[in-house]
Amino acid sequence: MMNKKLIFITLIVLSSLLLFKKEEKFQENFTFISLPVKRVYLNIKNSLSDSIDKYINQSNTIENLKKENLLLRKYLYNQKMIINQLEQYSKSKMLKYDNSDNILRIQMISYKKLNDFSYIYLTGGKNRDLKENKIYGLIQKDVAAGIVIKKDNRLEGILLSNDKCQFSTFVGKKNMPGIAKGIDEKTMEVNFIPKWSKILVGDKVVTSGLDNIFLANIPVGVVSKVLTRSTYKTAIIKTYADILHPNYFYLVKKAPIHIHDINRTMLKDNNITVN
Repeated sequence: MMNKKLIFITLIVLSSLLLFKKEEKFQENFTFISLPVKRVYLNIKNSLSDSIDKYINQSNTIENLKKENLLLRKYLYNQKMIINQLEQYSKSKMLKYDNSDNILRIQMISYKKLNDFSYIYLTGGKNRDLKENKIYGLIQKDVAAGIVIKKDNRLEGILLSNDKCQFSTFVGKKNMPGIAKGIDEKTMEVNFIPKWSKILVGDKVVTSGLDNIFLANIPVGVVSKVLTRSTYKTAIIKTYADILHPNYFYLVKKAPIHIHDINRTMLKDNNITVN
């Protein structure tokens, strides 16, 4: 009788250990399998919200304001890009951008893992203008919120709190270069700032646009602490984005213009061969 009890208890323990090991994989698989259902739920939710706006809350006015707000925000991002390029290349020709086509409005579908709030799935994965495995910048309202990678026609968002979220930045009034890396939901560190740089608490941190991920001059955060390493400085920054409440985001599909591209255009205009 005792042997049967021991065998029964042993089987329960072994089963529990096996389930524990497979829990994380199960969570990821479950989330992936449930994506179609969540998309349907999201579409129904959005449809109901739109219906309420249309038939209860003066639909025409709200609908027009939403469209105007979207167009104005796209116009704002486009103007930031143009202003930044004009400041750096005031004597150069500017290429034309279609601000409506260049900015993609996307929405969160769900978290990738149930216990990780820094990985999310986003709408827009079937957009043909987005390249597989290319990194794109993720903007929340008018501040940096993370990066996006397209994999198998799905958009995976990696928010600022994840240490895999990394992009190029400028720090302070003199635009000292550095690489931002996620720490937690309100903090990032900017590494590889030149050691001789005068970085102060309170300095603003913005995207540089030099890595072709973000537009230039998108706000990221403010310096809260400065550390001196052996060969460079590190700035600990407090980020602006509210990544604990993700919903709608903006993704910039086209990279900003850089001086190399504009120089090539100028040389071509002057009939000079470019290798």
